[in-house]
Amino acid sequence: MKTDKRKKGSFLSLIIRNYLWFSFAVLLALMCIVVVINWMGEQHFSGLKTKKIKKFTEYLEEGNYEKFPSDILLGQKGAFVILDENFQMIYQSKSDMPKRFTEEELFFVNELGMKEKIKAIFYQDENENERILIQREKTKEGTEKNKKEYLLLDNSGTVLVNQMGFTGKNVNQKELDYIIKKGKNPVQYAKWEFKNKRGKSYTAVFRYEKKDAKKYLEFTKSMRVVQWLILPLYALIVAVFAVRLNHKVKRPLMALKESIVCYQKGQKLSNDNNGPDEFVEIGDDFVKLAQRLAESEERRKISDEEKQQMLADISHDLKTPITIIQGYAKAICDGVIKEENKQQYLQTIYHKSIVLNELINAFSEYSNLEHPDFRPVKTKVDICEYAREYLTTKYNELVLGGFLIEVEIPEMIIWCQIDVQQMKRVFENLINNSVKHNKRGTMLFFSMKKEADTICISIGDNGTGIPKELAQMVFEPFVVGDESRNSRQGTDLGLAIAKKIVEAHDGVIELVKFPKEGLSTEFRIWMHTDKE
Repeated sequence: MKTDKRKKGSFLSLIIRNYLWFSFAVLLALMCIVVVINWMGEQHFSGLKTKKIKKFTEYLEEGNYEKFPSDILLGQKGAFVILDENFQMIYQSKSDMPKRFTEEELFFVNELGMKEKIKAIFYQDENENERILIQREKTKEGTEKNKKEYLLLDNSGTVLVNQMGFTGKNVNQKELDYIIKKGKNPVQYAKWEFKNKRGKSYTAVFRYEKKDAKKYLEFTKSMRVVQWLILPLYALIVAVFAVRLNHKVKRPLMALKESIVCYQKGQKLSNDNNGPDEFVEIGDDFVKLAQRLAESEERRKISDEEKQQMLADISHDLKTPITIIQGYAKAICDGVIKEENKQQYLQTIYHKSIVLNELINAFSEYSNLEHPDFRPVKTKVDICEYAREYLTTKYNELVLGGFLIEVEIPEMIIWCQIDVQQMKRVFENLINNSVKHNKRGTMLFFSMKKEADTICISIGDNGTGIPKELAQMVFEPFVVGDESRNSRQGTDLGLAIAKKIVEAHDGVIELVKFPKEGLSTEFRIWMHTDKE
């Protein structure tokens, strides 16, 4: 079966794909955050940071003890002292730091760079004598070799078995308390033996916040739980998001689909779409589009009817003079016309041919204006001077026809972009309309007035006026005041042609509902003026 290549899967799959890409980035970011948190936790709970301390030991070797960043490297409770070769203090970073360490005490202080596990075990031997076993396991950082040592003491602290290299014979209570409480103390100690620039031997004893193994273990467990929860939580969020979004989006889409189906069946569309704003707007726009298409179809039907009516009118207007011309010509050819009437018949044929020619010219002109490619050839002219020149040539014709004309044109220059031939046709049609439908002695009016960036041209008369029932249709072709079509002369396309020309100039022409005082009919033309 042939598939539609335009289809890229269901909307649900589209949502899931895009959300997966987005959430994958979020998941990656979360994993990075977890890694950073783990690293920070490691740093926070890791105790002494040997590698960082060694980066600043040059301050100790140079004697610049104040520059050593103990707060950063050892923690808030951290401090350090510098002991000479006789274990006498020569520098103390904080006052609460012990000022003196014995050689035996320093023995139980871990060396910098060594990981140490030390514990004290109290038990009774087979003779029920109390014994203290001190075990210490050392691992040098960067290696896997462990060094295990132990020291056996009696209940008074006397050394019974020495496998640690302890130089003393007895472990006093202070030293013993230090070892026993070491596991509970919030701080630990480390030592680092070095030589200064002069070659003298010194020992630095660092006090630092010990690693809280219990808290660190709890922290790592919680982070491990978070890591394992991220993936199922992420999958759950994806599923909930996809289902919910699919429900929210699918409902308005189905409503839109139903509207399309109703439109295809010719049924009335409902405008009850709901959901996200964008989908509601799409549904509303479709309903509006369907309504506009319906209106357009209705206008097309009306236009087709008008065209059919126009064809009928054209046929009627052409048929009348042609019928007369044919009948009179045949009568002359058949010899049924008396000699004294022959001249009258020929005169009638001639006048009807003129009418026929005018009909054809009017139809041709109207057809040209209807053509989509019609564009007026505009030139920049002084519309006032242009109107004066036209009326000058028209004046004698009107006077000989028994009509008077009153002109009001301002004494100023008003520039307009017009097609001089087409605009002459507008003036000619409007004035001829007044002449055709009024009696001799009627006064015609022609005036111009500039308003802002437009000019208003008024053409009218004080004749019989236009009936109210025809006022709304005067610019439609073949609309006349005389209901008897057989008695009228001309095509009555003049006003329709004038309207086409004015609109081609981006202007507006209207029949004034309430003409100014002294007029019964008034047409107004509004056109844009041009800059000087």
